Amino acid sequence: MKERLSISEMAQLRGISAETLRHYDRIDLFKPQHVDPHTGYRYYSIFQYEVLGTIKELRQLGMNTNEVKQYFNERNIKNSTDILAAKHEELVRKLKEMTALEENIRDKLAFLREVIAEVGSPAVTIRQLGRRKLFTLHQKINSNLELCYGVLGLENRLTETAPILASNRLGVLLSQEDLEARRFESPSTIFVVAKRATSLPKVNLVTIPAGSFACIRYYGELWNRSESLDTLCRKLVEDGYVITGDALQIMQVDITITDNPNEVMFEIQVPIRKQTANSSYHGV
Repeated sequence: MKERLSISEMAQLRGISAETLRHYDRIDLFKPQHVDPHTGYRYYSIFQYEVLGTIKELRQLGMNTNEVKQYFNERNIKNSTDILAAKHEELVRKLKEMTALEENIRDKLAFLREVIAEVGSPAVTIRQLGRRKLFTLHQKINSNLELCYGVLGLENRLTETAPILASNRLGVLLSQEDLEARRFESPSTIFVVAKRATSLPKVNLVTIPAGSFACIRYYGELWNRSESLDTLCRKLVEDGYVITGDALQIMQVDITITDNPNEVMFEIQVPIRKQTANSSYHGV
């Protein structure tokens, strides 16, 4: 055992590179205890091991070198506690952001695997879907240009970290009136399904009640929906259903996933109920 260590020996002892130690020396963060005046060789004392260990741990916490310098400046229990508390708060915030991203990616992967495995499913399915809150600027779109600006408008007003397009949440509302009148090409209101509705202005929220939805998926542009909507509406008439509200057209597979336009996919969800003897089916 020896007290004086070369730069390579200290680096190996602490599991860091010699170049890192040279960098710390240049920026006056961690300097060798002795420099040979004749050779210029740097030597560290074994008693400096704890300071270097603390620097390594602070860097693992995400502190930059200036923050580490601040930590060692007039170090005492109060200053250290304040700095560590601030770093802990930052780490908790980042952890929440990463958790949200992980959840979105996990959900997207599950959906994409379902799409890949899906074979021979019926054109129209009836599904039970839960209550949803939609965040919208009540902006109607009718072209790809308007779609681009609509997406930007939504993204710029959301405080979420998790991406919209990677989570099957972006879509447009098709009014019940237009559906019943078979105006399938009418301008539609762009929205994103809200995850944290309590933090959003109520004027920008639209509630979609839980219930039965007739669903159909199709491949192509947002505007290529007429044929699928016509198929869905005819099926509803045949099976004795009535439309009970606005429909949702949600982007499922988009340009964030594929460059192949034939793989771009949307799902249309139309709220329905069984037609009773006293109800009439208008327009469909």
